[in-house]
Amino acid sequence: MGVPVSLRTGRHALERLAGRHAPTGRLVEFDPDTWELVSADVRTDTGKWVKSTWSVDVDGRRWWVVIGLGSTVVTVIDVAPERVGLGDGIVTEGPLYEFVAGVNAKLMG
Repeated sequence: MGVPVSLRTGRHALERLAGRHAPTGRLVEFDPDTWELVSADVRTDTGKWVKSTWSVDVDGRRWWVVIGLGSTVVTVIDVAPERVGLGDGIVTEGPLYEFVAGVNAKLMG
């Protein structure tokens, strides 16, 4: 996830992209230098990365792109600019947060 890559899309993702009138061509060209990491899901029992959500602005609209294994788009979400992805179950500090930050650092390296 540390270099630009063309993301793959399966049937579910293509349905979401079409149903949400998303700019597919722009949302499948991942670039970590211009996309912002919103969240990462890591298995706490193994330390293995599961998926991550990234924010990207395209033509004045903010999109979240969920990327899973194999650089595959899981789904896309058209979000309000002020949305930050924090809810009751989101960990933002402490041992679990540090654990995930370590896994992310290795992935981005």
